[in-house]
Amino acid sequence: MEKIKYLKILPFENIKNARNLGGYPTLDGKITSWDFFIRSANLDDSTENDLKLLDDLNVSTIIDLRRDDELIYHREKIKILRDRFSYYQISLSPRPLRYEEIQRLIEKKDTIGKSYISIIDNFPAIKKVFETMADAKGTVLFHCQEGKDRTGIISMILLGLAGSFRTDIMADYEISSANLGYVDRYDQNESEAIFRITSPYNIKEAMEYIEKKYKTFEQYLQCAGVDEKTIEKLKEKMIE
Repeated sequence: MEKIKYLKILPFENIKNARNLGGYPTLDGKITSWDFFIRSANLDDSTENDLKLLDDLNVSTIIDLRRDDELIYHREKIKILRDRFSYYQISLSPRPLRYEEIQRLIEKKDTIGKSYISIIDNFPAIKKVFETMADAKGTVLFHCQEGKDRTGIISMILLGLAGSFRTDIMADYEISSANLGYVDRYDQNESEAIFRITSPYNIKEAMEYIEKKYKTFEQYLQCAGVDEKTIEKLKEKMIE
C-alpha cells in the first residue's frame, strides 16, 4: 500500500483524474511531497473500495470546490463523506458562466485563462481553502466537478508556492483532458473542445496574471488574507 501513493495516477474505481502533487522538482533542488495533497474530479460515484483507498492514503480532509447548484443531486453521497472525513464545501467559482460569456469563449473573443481571473481573485474562498489545507491533520483531497479548472487553479497555487518549475505546473494542468478521455472524444476544432481540452496556454495565462499583478504566489496569498504562519505551514507540507 505504501507504494500506491507514489503512483502519479491513483487507481480508483470511480474517481476520475485523481493524482498526487508529489514528485515534482523545485527550483531550489528539493521535491514536492507525496504525503499531503491529492487532486481529483468529483466523488459523486465513488465506491466503497474508493473510500477505503482514501483511508489507506491517509486522506482526512476533502475540499469540494463546487457551487451549491452543482450538489443538489449528490446530497446522499456528501452525507456519507461527511460521516467519514472532514468535508468542506468551499465554492471557488462565484457563479456559472453566462450564455454570452460562453459564446465569447467559443468564438475565441475571450480565453479560458482570462475566465480564471474571477476564481483567482475570489479572495474569501481562496483564503478559506488554503487555511483549511494548512490546518488539516492528514492528506487533503480537493476537487471540483471534473478536477481540471477550479482544481487546476488550486494545484497551480500550491505548486507555485513550493517553487515548482513553470513547465511542470503547466504539464500537471494539461494532463487532465487526457485523463478524462476528452482528447479521444473531442476534435480540437470542435466548439465544445475549448471547455474540455486543458491547453497549457490556459494555465500559463493564469500564472502570468498572478506574476504580473501580485509578483509571487506568496504575495498573492498574502493579498488574499492568508497570514505568513499559514503560508509557511503550506510550504512545509508541499516539500518532501
